[in-house]
Amino acid sequence: MRTTIKAGLGARAARRVAAVTTLALLAGCATPVLTQTGLLTSYAHLTPSEATATKSRIFIDKAAMARVRTVRIIPTTFPAAVAGPTLTDKERHVVANAADRALCYELSLRYDVVSSGPADLTVRANVTRAGLTNVPASGAAIGASAAITIAAQVGVGFADTIGKVPVPRLPIGLGDLTIEAEALDARRQQRAAMVWAGGANSFTNQARFSQIADIYDLAGDFGQDFGSYLATGEDPFESELTIPTYERIRVTMLGEMPRDPDCQAFGRAPGVDGIVGDSFGLPPDWTDKGATAGR
Repeated sequence: MRTTIKAGLGARAARRVAAVTTLALLAGCATPVLTQTGLLTSYAHLTPSEATATKSRIFIDKAAMARVRTVRIIPTTFPAAVAGPTLTDKERHVVANAADRALCYELSLRYDVVSSGPADLTVRANVTRAGLTNVPASGAAIGASAAITIAAQVGVGFADTIGKVPVPRLPIGLGDLTIEAEALDARRQQRAAMVWAGGANSFTNQARFSQIADIYDLAGDFGQDFGSYLATGEDPFESELTIPTYERIRVTMLGEMPRDPDCQAFGRAPGVDGIVGDSFGLPPDWTDKGATAGR
């Protein structure tokens, strides 16, 4: 189980703090599954790194990365064959874009993200496994949470003293996601790579009426982890918790303008609309507008 918290990730950091204490009591986690599909140019240098509800194999050439100044992001691919027949194109695109948006923010903390012209590094990622959320099981948690809220308002039972509380989801039908990603230099030499597999859990992943609820959250987690790895050269699963800056909150939580203009191509975080939508269990694709039209 993962017991360390990635530095400065706002809401995600809070989820991981909660995970440390709650998952020890209830092991309601989806099982991450690592893949090796052959989509990366090489798997030879990857080494294991595991954490709470997350498995990964990682590699980075720190000397080469120290010379990088500009980075281009190729939009993440999420093939219909991986998604299954029940997901729409829009749902797949929203999930893939969540990964790219988070990735772009992390990279912009160190590099100049470019969308045209030459770049020192090209980053690409591919969704290789997507375990979808069981909507009826997720909906049960939403309904129970709403019932407690109503009970608190009218003074019924124990809910009178606790108000709205998060209700654990049933530990069945939790989603999981696997992504293979790499960073190539101008000569197409691999300078960093990550095979990332994450699983949702009963306590800290928002229950929503959507099959993509969990993989949407997990896609953002992947983007943050891989982006941080490329920007710092440090294993993102070993970082310690720090207080998130206002700049991070402004962009990643409130949905304001990204620090790098080229990150605007991936759209803005849902912001307040997303927070409100989550509280009602709305599907992510209802509040997340996705990538900028035309990309």
